[in-house]
Amino acid sequence: MALYNLEYSGNRMSFQPNLSIYTKIKAFLVAILLCFAVVPFLPIGFDVKRIVYLIGAGLCGYVIYDFVFIARVTMIFDKNTRKVYKKIPGIYTKTLMDFDEVRLVNDTSYGTLMYTIGAKTTRFVNNHPISDNFSDSKKGIKKQEEFEATILEPMMEFIK
Repeated sequence: MALYNLEYSGNRMSFQPNLSIYTKIKAFLVAILLCFAVVPFLPIGFDVKRIVYLIGAGLCGYVIYDFVFIARVTMIFDKNTRKVYKKIPGIYTKTLMDFDEVRLVNDTSYGTLMYTIGAKTTRFVNNHPISDNFSDSKKGIKKQEEFEATILEPMMEFIK
């Protein structure tokens, strides 16, 4: 499934749960381009330009944070060690839990469904998202069914 960049390699299964954020990042990059490339040529006051530049700088920080710490996160399920890892490429790899501790949690805290995994003892406290949010629309239900068929079911079989 291209949306989650699913990969099987021997005794490892990995996917990126937040790849859909790239569309938001692209939209913000267009807004940043407008802030810094178009605004200097507009006939507006210096104070207004300064505010627009500050907004553009804030958007730059937000885009960098989303790109480095959110969009590139990879969940790795390793059969050799029987552990689940969360990897941010180039920064760190964190061991989350053993396969025996994995519990699937359906998180509906913001009105939309999102699948998360958590350890047996802390599954309601410390959850790690493994899917995007799924709305109740036809498109959202279709995306949810596709996620369940291509990611969730193979993942649950993989960790047994």
